[in-house]
Amino acid sequence: MTNQSDLRVPDLRPLLSPATVAVIGGTSRETGLGARTLRHLREAQFGGEVLTPDPRDGLDRDVDVALLCVPAAAAQEVLNRIDGRATFAVVFASGFEETGGSSLTTARGTIVLGPNTVGLYHAPDHALLTFAQAFDSLVDCRHGSGAFLVSQSGAFGARVVTAAARYGFHLDGFIGSGNEVHLDACTLARGVLTAVEPRVLLLYLEGIRDAGTLQALLADAERRGVPVVCLLGGLSAAGSTAAASHTAAVSTDTAVTRELFEAYGAMLVGSDRELVLAGLGLSLMGRAAGRRTGIVTGSGGAGVVAADLLSSVGLEVPVLSAGLRERLMAHLPDIASARNPVDVTAQTIGDDATLEKVCATLRESGEVDLVVVIGRENQAAAAGAHAGAALPTVVATLDREPASVKPRIEAGEVVLPDLDSACRVLASCAPPRWSVDACLRPVAADSGSLDSDPTASESLRLVADAGVEVAGWGAATTVAEVLTHGEGLGWPVVLKSDVAAGVHKARAGGVRLDVTAATAREVATELLASGIPLIVARQLRASMELFAGVRRDPQWGLVVSAGLGGAHVELLDRTVAMPAALGAEHFTRRLAAELFDRVAGRYDGLAAGLAAAAFALADLADRTGAALVECNPLGVVDGRIVALDARVVR
Repeated sequence: MTNQSDLRVPDLRPLLSPATVAVIGGTSRETGLGARTLRHLREAQFGGEVLTPDPRDGLDRDVDVALLCVPAAAAQEVLNRIDGRATFAVVFASGFEETGGSSLTTARGTIVLGPNTVGLYHAPDHALLTFAQAFDSLVDCRHGSGAFLVSQSGAFGARVVTAAARYGFHLDGFIGSGNEVHLDACTLARGVLTAVEPRVLLLYLEGIRDAGTLQALLADAERRGVPVVCLLGGLSAAGSTAAASHTAAVSTDTAVTRELFEAYGAMLVGSDRELVLAGLGLSLMGRAAGRRTGIVTGSGGAGVVAADLLSSVGLEVPVLSAGLRERLMAHLPDIASARNPVDVTAQTIGDDATLEKVCATLRESGEVDLVVVIGRENQAAAAGAHAGAALPTVVATLDREPASVKPRIEAGEVVLPDLDSACRVLASCAPPRWSVDACLRPVAADSGSLDSDPTASESLRLVADAGVEVAGWGAATTVAEVLTHGEGLGWPVVLKSDVAAGVHKARAGGVRLDVTAATAREVATELLASGIPLIVARQLRASMELFAGVRRDPQWGLVVSAGLGGAHVELLDRTVAMPAALGAEHFTRRLAAELFDRVAGRYDGLAAGLAAAAFALADLADRTGAALVECNPLGVVDGRIVALDARVVR
C-alpha cells in the first residue's frame, strides 16, 4: 500500500475536468457498473472522449481517468495493466483491506481513488464519473453554487447532493473517497481548494484518520477564505484517551475537535440537513460582518420563536436604538412594535412597499448584520433577500416543503420553507469567532526522561521547575518532621501521602485538610503507619479553585485543558480543551470567553495566568514525554495562580 503521507496534494484537474475517460468493465449488461456510468456520461453530454477497452487489454494510450468497473478479484490485475497510463484510477469494487484482504497497489504513478467509492461528479465539466443511481436525476448538471462536497461515504454523500438539489441548491461537485488507498478525504479536499477554488467546501467524515492532514486542510481553507462545513460521524462515541484522571480527562475528544474547527473558522454540524442548509447560506450570501440579527415579522409569536432559534444557533437579537425605532415607526401603524423583533403587524406584512422600506431602514442602520423576514415566498425582492446582498437577508415562510422554495433559490432568492431552516441558513453566515495560525505539534517519542511515575513530591518539583508557582511544602517521614514543617509553614496545613502520581491520593484516603498544631500528631501518626512518607503543605485560602492539565493524545499530540477546578470538576463542566498547537494566546481568548469575561472586570488577568500555567505544563510534558500532567486545584491567592497539588504520569 502506498502510504498516504508519501503523496503530496495532487493536481485534481485531470480528475475533475478530464479530457479522456476509460470505462473498463461492467458494460455487457445494462445494470452493470460500467453501463450505468456510461449512461450518466451520455445523458450529461460529457464533452470529453470516452473509451471502453476490454479489461484484458489494458490501455494503448494515456488517459486522465480510468474507471475500474470490474469485480474485486480482477481489480489488481486490471490496475497493473493500466498503471502509468491513467493519471487517476477510480476503483468501484469493495472487498480489500476493509474486509481483511490485500490492498491495491500501483508502481508506475497512477493514483487510486477508492476502492469502494461511488466515484465523483463535477457539474461544470458534465463529468458524471459515477454509477450511483442517486445521480440519475442530476444529469442536467446544474451548477454555479460554488459548493463542493467531499465525503468518506459515497452513498451518504450522494444523498446529501440530492437533498441539496431538492432545495434548489445544486452542488458544483462531489467526490466519494471510499477506502482511501491513496487519497484520503482531507487530501482530496485540499486538492479541490486548488483545482476549483470553491465558494464553500462541504465535508462528511466518518472519523478523523490523521489529525495533521485535517489541520492542514483547515489552514489551507482559512488562508484562501473558503468556509468549511463538516458533518463528522462518531462524535457521540468519542471519549477521552487520557490516563485515569479527574481533571485532564474531563475534556472529551469531541470538545477538542470542536475547538480545532472553530479555531480555523470552520463549522461542525450535527446532521445532513444542517450540512445542506449551512452550505446553502454560505453559497448564496457568504460571511456577514457580525452576529447582530434583525427580525421582521407580522406575527408576535413567530418573532418570539425566531428570537429563540437565532439565540440557540449563536446569533444575537439586539434591542434597536430609540432613533432607529423612530425611523421604523414612521413606516408603520401605531400598533406595530419596532423594538426587535420588528412586528409590523399582520395587516402590514403583506404590503410589499412598506416591507421594502422597513427592511431598507433596518439594513442601512448599521445596528444589525443579518436580517430574517417572516413572510411569503414572493417577498424576496421587497425584503432584499437575494444572493450576494451586502447584508445577508433571508425570507422565512412557515410550514412549507423544500419544493415550494426550490425555484426561488434557483433564481438566486434566499427563501426558506420554515423558520428553523431560515435561522440555520442565516447562522451559517455569521463570521468566525477565532483565527489562528499554527501547526500541530508531533507526538513526542516514548523516550522521555521519566523512567517511572513520579511521586507526588517529585511531581510538585517538576511543576515548580516548569515555572508554575507551587504552595509551600516539605517532605516528612516522622511525626517530628511534620510538626517542624507545620511550624515553619504556618498552621493549618494539609497532609498528603507521597504516593506515585498515578494514584489518586484523596480516593486512597491519603489526604487530610485543616490539620492544626493540636491535631497534627494524631493525624501524622495515622498516615505514617502505612509506611509512606508525607507531604506537609501550606493550606492556602483561595478565592477560587481552577485546574490546568495536559494529556498526550495519539492523534492530536498534546491536548491542554483548563477551567474551574476542585474536587467536583467533572460536575462543574466549565472546561476549555484544545490541541496545544493552537497556542497560549488562542487558549487565553477561549478561557476569557468561556469563563472569565462573563462578569466584566472581576477576573481580569486570570485567563492569561491560567493559560500560562497550562502551557508550562505542556512544555513539561513535551520535555519529559509524560502522558499526563495536571494541577488540581490551582488556587487563586491574592490574584496569583498557585498550584495546591500536582500529578505527573509517565
